[in-house]
Amino acid sequence: MLNRFKSLIFIVIVVFLNGCTSTSPSVKAKQIKQEIPSWITTPKNSTSKYMYGVSIGVDRQSAIKSALVNMVSKLGVSIESSFQSKQEVHNYYENNLVINNIKANVSKIKVSNYEVVKSQQIGYKEFAVMIKTDKRKFLNGLDKEIKSKEKSMKFRLNSLKEEDILRRYNVKKMLSLEVDFLKANIIVLSELDKKYDAKKYFDFIDRVKQEFIEEQKRLSFYVYGDKKSIGFVNDIKNYLTKQGFRLSSTKTITSVLVQLRTIENIEKNSYMSIAVLKVDINVYNKGKKVGGNYMILKERYKEVISNVYKNASIHFRQDIESSDIEEVLGINLK
Repeated sequence: MLNRFKSLIFIVIVVFLNGCTSTSPSVKAKQIKQEIPSWITTPKNSTSKYMYGVSIGVDRQSAIKSALVNMVSKLGVSIESSFQSKQEVHNYYENNLVINNIKANVSKIKVSNYEVVKSQQIGYKEFAVMIKTDKRKFLNGLDKEIKSKEKSMKFRLNSLKEEDILRRYNVKKMLSLEVDFLKANIIVLSELDKKYDAKKYFDFIDRVKQEFIEEQKRLSFYVYGDKKSIGFVNDIKNYLTKQGFRLSSTKTITSVLVQLRTIENIEKNSYMSIAVLKVDINVYNKGKKVGGNYMILKERYKEVISNVYKNASIHFRQDIESSDIEEVLGINLK
């Protein structure tokens, strides 16, 4: 009994001592909490050699990621401000397009050659970090990326000579959009490196834009069909016009031919009659089939077939207006 009593006293003493020495998270936070360092509150500006980024995170790795974002965002603000100061007001729309692309491109920049120059725990689950990156290495990486993109675009342009007009149109359209982002990259680099020769790249961008404009002028559609398809032919014509495409009044060698043919079938049962219309759409260029699609339309039939086609045309129009040209004509523009 005495031994059991002594053991109980010993356990109580151990628990008491542990209670005195343990520290709650809130106490730990107070013990660790330090002043935010001046290199965070007053961050270092970029120099001709280095770019800097600072941030605070819940751990060191999170702080580094945030510091990289900070570095890139400061870069974007600096370039946007520099670019805007040089532009004229009459070119406002294009300038804003380029600025938006600059913002988009800068936000995607991956900085891999960075170095953590300062790292400090300033509180419970609070780490402050400062990073820097060599500006020359960064610029060299950006220059390499621009050259790679230009080379890829040139290859895609040169490989279009034997393609049909739809394929050429689509690729040149895609390239005309891509060069806007290439232009943004070139502006980023030329703003950071005043000696950078950007003229040859701007000349290439102008060439791509001009080639797309010429391809747009060449592309036209000639839409025709059998007697049953007259309403659907007009619907397709209106759709293409709204999409910004040109219509041809005659068949030409360069025209994209869109041929419609409608097959009707009346299904009868004890309750009602249903007219089922199948509209076949075939697309040709230079004697080759380059696309095709079909649509099934079902309408109630009440002895007057003209009403069936009138209602079917309304539903046909609704269907194509909610779809893109690839779906409507079954053409591959990708």
